[in-house]
Amino acid sequence: MLPAAGLSDAEEARAAEIEARIVAEERAAEDVRRRGRDRARAASEPVARLGTGTRGASSLLAGRAAEEYTYVQRDVRRIATVGGSMLGVLILLFVLIEVAHVVSV
Repeated sequence: MLPAAGLSDAEEARAAEIEARIVAEERAAEDVRRRGRDRARAASEPVARLGTGTRGASSLLAGRAAEEYTYVQRDVRRIATVGGSMLGVLILLFVLIEVAHVVSV
């Protein structure tokens, strides 16, 4: 006797189950790859924003550099504020002493 040319219902159901499992595993693997690329892209953004141009820097180093940049920016603002205040005081003293002759030296 010759074997049947088609698959039985049980064999077709088993094949469909295996195929569905394979497709689900492939989707999960693709999601993991996509998340890895997104993390790598997000980790390289602070480095690119600082203008170093190095993509191979570790995310820890990039995080520290971004944090240090924040400190430097704050310090420059404070220096500008103190310098501006001192200039204002000097101008006020000049006006009081030289122009208004409030104080004679």
